[in-house]
Amino acid sequence: MNKAFPGCSLNTSEICDAILEYAMDCSTSDGRTVTVKVGGSSLVNDEGEKIGTVLVIRDMSMIREMEQQLERTRRMAALGKMAAGIAHEIRNPLGTLRGFAHYFGNQQGATAESKNYAELMKSEIDRLNHNVSGLLQFARPREPQVVSVNLDALISKTVALMENDFSRHTLTFRYCCNTDITLEADPDMLLQVLMNLLKNSVIATPAGGEIYLSASQDQHLVRITIADNGSGMTEQEREKMFDPFFTTRKTGTGLGLSVSHQIIEQHSGTFEVITAPGRGTSVTIVLPKMQGAR
Repeated sequence: MNKAFPGCSLNTSEICDAILEYAMDCSTSDGRTVTVKVGGSSLVNDEGEKIGTVLVIRDMSMIREMEQQLERTRRMAALGKMAAGIAHEIRNPLGTLRGFAHYFGNQQGATAESKNYAELMKSEIDRLNHNVSGLLQFARPREPQVVSVNLDALISKTVALMENDFSRHTLTFRYCCNTDITLEADPDMLLQVLMNLLKNSVIATPAGGEIYLSASQDQHLVRITIADNGSGMTEQEREKMFDPFFTTRKTGTGLGLSVSHQIIEQHSGTFEVITAPGRGTSVTIVLPKMQGAR
């Protein structure tokens, strides 16, 4: 048993006899999966007799995470370029179609049914235009306008905007922040991230469930956690949750969390996600208090 990674059993003789170095996933006692690289060699005495085994075990979690982040960045850059082209091609004819719908709906002698159809066309065009705007925001994100932000005031504004959603889905919302927190950030962009995460929690949590938001700080970092007791995610879904166009919802565009990830990256921050099917999801945003320290 490896003391550094409880729950990970290593057969030292098999490793050393078969290979010099081997990468493997180990399950820890708290349920996490840790990638380790094991290198081994035989220990011999002066007479060449094998008297033991030397193992070197390296935690590769950080390197694996960096590799995944790099791959995600490459995919997002390629998709962003494609999305920008598609969005511009779609947006121009959408404006023309909306103009015609407005024209025909307001013509003299138009029946009530024609007016209803015209309004339906305009609402669908507006919905498409909203999705196109998401594509453009993902493809060409604006630079953060960094100012000093009082986190409690920002979260209070977020909650006020989300109250309708909590009420409509019969959810209990709780907020806890034991200290006054101020950080440097773009308040509008951070508001967008918080609302995206809360909306995802609302959709994932059944009626009667709870959503919990908390915030804490240390000398250099601020942590904002949004947790729910909803449906949770599989490991495969968790790995793809920030990928553009990935969604488990029939009506989702798959851009909300991608844009959120992009915004947090622009603020030199990271996400920490804990989830399991049927056990809810906890997403923590980790941000530096001072952007000038990047």
